[in-house]
Amino acid sequence: MKPVAITFASLCAISALSMPCHADPLASTSTDERPAVAGTSGDTMRLGAGMAYLPEYSGAKKSRLVPLPIFERSFSNGAFISSTRGIGFQTTQDNLQLSAAISYGGARDDQKRTIFSGSDDLKGMGDIKGAVQAVLNASYRFDAISVSLATTQNLSQRGHGNTYTLGSSLQLLTTASDQVGLGISAEYGDHKHVQTYYGVTPRQTLYSGYSTYLTKAGFTSVGAAVNWNHVIDKQWSVHTVAGVKTLTGDAADSPLTKRRTAPIIMTGLIYSF
Repeated sequence: MKPVAITFASLCAISALSMPCHADPLASTSTDERPAVAGTSGDTMRLGAGMAYLPEYSGAKKSRLVPLPIFERSFSNGAFISSTRGIGFQTTQDNLQLSAAISYGGARDDQKRTIFSGSDDLKGMGDIKGAVQAVLNASYRFDAISVSLATTQNLSQRGHGNTYTLGSSLQLLTTASDQVGLGISAEYGDHKHVQTYYGVTPRQTLYSGYSTYLTKAGFTSVGAAVNWNHVIDKQWSVHTVAGVKTLTGDAADSPLTKRRTAPIIMTGLIYSF
């Protein structure tokens, strides 16, 4: 039974309600990021549920628990439909893996509307609408080490900008019942992205009280995480990710940033067949 590829990229996909969503090769902490592709065992289905502990938004002082539904249908030709990765295609040639998907994310509410969305620290900033996104990823494996480059391109809200993420992972342990990996990543945002999520315009200053803050393109965060997949039997497994992300550059200095370094924890029970 292969480990389930549920990682920080997955957290991003299900947590648009808590922070901007973008591809994040902290996902490379996964001990196996290669769901069924052409030439492997065929179609697979994964169903599950869990919880994630995340900041209310990127830079928030408070964190909260959010539900984590898991659904993924992978086909032997490389196509997939996933609650965490979107709809896309993945292929592997030797040690090179390429994937492309259409997903949705990036929303942010400017007040706490439910226990799972928004933050009162953003009052007056205005809502950020979710967007249809193209998520592209390339990774290459060198034995136990892999490197990756990913980008999230906003398609329906071009003004939100785009992100680019470098990642690397090290496979620490692989047994029949447990797989453990360690990963690091660094995210770069273009000017539009950094201004949307960390900047404050003069109009927003008028309504929110935050000082006007204009940003530029640059690295917005670095992170590290441990990824552990525990196989219970042929169908059941538990996947857990625990790590931290630290904001950098203009993101760290933003008046919206109440906490530069925050923990991110996820665990889920998955049934595969």
